[in-house]
Amino acid sequence: MTPPIDLYLASTSPRRRELLERAGLRFLLCEPGPEYATGEAGEHLSKAGDPAAHALERARRKALGAKPPEAAIAVLGVDTVVDLDGTEIGKPRDRDDAERMLRRLFGRHHRVHTAHCVCLRARDHVATALATAVVACRTPSSPELEHYLASGQWRGKAGSYGIQDEAQRFFSLVEGSFDTVVGLHVATVMTLLAELRGTS
Repeated sequence: MTPPIDLYLASTSPRRRELLERAGLRFLLCEPGPEYATGEAGEHLSKAGDPAAHALERARRKALGAKPPEAAIAVLGVDTVVDLDGTEIGKPRDRDDAERMLRRLFGRHHRVHTAHCVCLRARDHVATALATAVVACRTPSSPELEHYLASGQWRGKAGSYGIQDEAQRFFSLVEGSFDTVVGLHVATVMTLLAELRGTS
C-alpha cells in the first residue's frame, strides 16, 4: 500500500523539489496554476510596487489554480522574488538581460521574498506566509562574471542568479535562511502544514 502524502507541490522547480525531499516531506507534483492574470505582463519585467505582495499573489494563483488529483490533500504554491529597493527584479529573457540584471545588484544588498500558499479544497482552507532574507552581492571581476554568464546557471531564476550556483561566488547570505533564497523556506511550509492539521 502506498503511504499517504503530505501535500502536492504545484511547482516545476527542481530546487523546490529537492528542498522538500531533504526535509523528508512526502509529496507529489502537480501542475501549478497560471501565476499571471490574463493580459498581465510576464515574468521578465522589473516591477514597481511591493515585491512581497507580488510574490504572495502569485503563490496563491499557483496553489488555487492547480488541479490536484485529490481534493483532500493540501496543495503548496510558492513564488520567489528579488527585491531591490522596492522594485521586483524578474527573470531574464536571455544572456544580455541576465547581465543587465546582475549589474544592478553589484555592490549592493537586496531582499529575497519567498511566498508560500497552502490550500485544501476539501475544507475551503487557504493560508499564506512569507519568508524574507537579505543577500549581499559584491562586484565580481570581469572573468568571474563571464564565467557565470557562460555557465547558463542564471536561466529561469529571479534576479538572474541562484545563491547555490556553483559557477558564482559573489552572492552571500546576510540575514535569514539560505533556503528562502534558493526558493522555498522549509520551516514556513512545516508551520503552514501544522496549522492546517490543527484546524481539522
